[in-house]
Amino acid sequence: MKSKIDELLDILLIEIKEGKSIEDCLEAYPEYCEELKPLLSLAKEIQDLPKPEPDGAVVEETVRKVRTVVQPQQRFSLGRVFALKPTFVRAIAIAILLIVVGWTTVSLSAKSLPGDVLYPVKRLCEQIQYFLTVSPEGKTELHLIFADRRSTEFIITFREGEQINKELLLAMLDEKNLALKCSESLLDESCLKMLEKIRTCNCDQVEILEHIKPLVIDSDTMFINEAIMSCTECECCIERRLNQPSTKQ
Repeated sequence: MKSKIDELLDILLIEIKEGKSIEDCLEAYPEYCEELKPLLSLAKEIQDLPKPEPDGAVVEETVRKVRTVVQPQQRFSLGRVFALKPTFVRAIAIAILLIVVGWTTVSLSAKSLPGDVLYPVKRLCEQIQYFLTVSPEGKTELHLIFADRRSTEFIITFREGEQINKELLLAMLDEKNLALKCSESLLDESCLKMLEKIRTCNCDQVEILEHIKPLVIDSDTMFINEAIMSCTECECCIERRLNQPSTKQ
């Protein structure tokens, strides 16, 4: 089950894509404004990133203008241009720095865990990736990828004798169930392949849960049992769909 923030973020990302401003989106949810605004702003900036294509005429004209800066007797050199134009160099350096910092932040966030400063960036990148994926098969694959990530995070953050991260446990089950739901819209061959992948993911989750069950504190045993039961129901659903007569053309 997704958190309230995640649910609202999914809804508002769609509204922003349709042209609604961030301020208008947040008016309906003032109590979540402080948490949603930075996430929506980042999503909007990523969405609005330009995708320019080089214009040969513009490049040629730029080179021509740069040549006029250099003495006619000297051979054209970008090094000389940079030496003569320190402001230009600083501007390029700052631009490169911003790009490097941005990509570094996204890269580092990929290894973050719940509670880390960059973990919200990781989850936001996942939601944007899902938002930009159009095909049902692609969305199903992403849900399985996210389910595996949540499972890995659950294993890494688990500590014997401490309470389990119930939100993370629900997230890993939820992503797998969403993958199963998305697979319903796939054609026969793609659907069968995806169901096998979902079954593998489900078996992996059962193995994780069975492994940690003896290690959890007594108050969490009920949650582990419920999670295992959910996986059992998922397996039954997969088996039923694999054996049902084909209805799609």
